[in-house]
Amino acid sequence: MATTQPEGNSLRQDIEHMIQAMDLRGLLNKAGELHGHLCNYLAYGVMGATSAVRDLGVRNTGMEEVVAIVETNNCFTDGVQIVSGCSFGNNALVYRDIGKTAFSLVKKDGDGVRYILDPEFEDSRPQVYPEAYALWNQLIVEKKDATPDAFAQMMNLFHDMTLSE
Repeated sequence: MATTQPEGNSLRQDIEHMIQAMDLRGLLNKAGELHGHLCNYLAYGVMGATSAVRDLGVRNTGMEEVVAIVETNNCFTDGVQIVSGCSFGNNALVYRDIGKTAFSLVKKDGDGVRYILDPEFEDSRPQVYPEAYALWNQLIVEKKDATPDAFAQMMNLFHDMTLSE
């Protein structure tokens, strides 16, 4: 594991243990603490970043051992941020809007990986979860009839979807 501190970063110790144990549920819950709710794109970011960190064999101490380049500004990015430890504040998160649900994780030596959510899989989610996406379109995209009950229903549907994905 690459690190600038022999003992790693005690602040990320729990996250590092979850990565090594492939505790995706624990990582998802940790990402939810930052993001504010659980949703499928948050889960996709967690899963992709966990694979990337393990594939590259890195531990992030917050000292720019790795840089994450995210290509989307949706929930996915928060999953990448929590697992990789890359943030705007530690100068290790770069946003390049390429219009894809994708990211690259690159080490200082130039070794890196790029993960992209399969567009066919991504496009299939509204057909698999029509009620959740219908509410999303109504409440978020069209901003119609956004009652607290409708919003709570949508959040519950996305929460359930996340845990089944």
